[in-house]
Amino acid sequence: MIGSINKAWESLKDGGSRETLASDVSWPSLSRGEFLRVATAGALAVKIGAGSAVAHATTASAAAPVTDIDAFYDAWQERFNAGDLDGLTDLYVEDVTYLNPDEKMLAGRSDVRSDFEGLLAIKPTIVLGNRKHLVYKDIALTTNHWRLNFQNPDGVLQEMTGGGIEVIQKQADGGWRFIIDDASRSAV
Repeated sequence: MIGSINKAWESLKDGGSRETLASDVSWPSLSRGEFLRVATAGALAVKIGAGSAVAHATTASAAAPVTDIDAFYDAWQERFNAGDLDGLTDLYVEDVTYLNPDEKMLAGRSDVRSDFEGLLAIKPTIVLGNRKHLVYKDIALTTNHWRLNFQNPDGVLQEMTGGGIEVIQKQADGGWRFIIDDASRSAV
């Protein structure tokens, strides 16, 4: 997939047309991991990079901590859909354990931020449904199902679905934050 994007980009740089490009590149349904790889490669290929991702994100997130566990996924969804990278990553503890869609273990909020930068650059929207949490004192096991929509480079609407399982913990400021996020659940 990334090879197709790079080949298409090189074709355009070498004088190829977008019409030829559109007929040469197919955009199949993607898994969440494939989508994130494509989004990141696409962002780099068109030199959007971190600058555009930051430009899309709201500047400073002065978001209040989410103290109501029932509002936690609402806050995550709202921040994601607004492209609020700072607010989104504020919902993770500094030393979070994060398993990305490619099943690569990442450690820390900065890695989570990097993982979301390329995705937010293409302005997707997400709906989190079937939200559940099981609370024990200041720790909760949470699950959800999600639907992610985005437009591929040809403007065709794509939809992915999947589920998440996470562990969140109430912090000293009263806000709930992810301490473990497993984003590798099946996506189609």
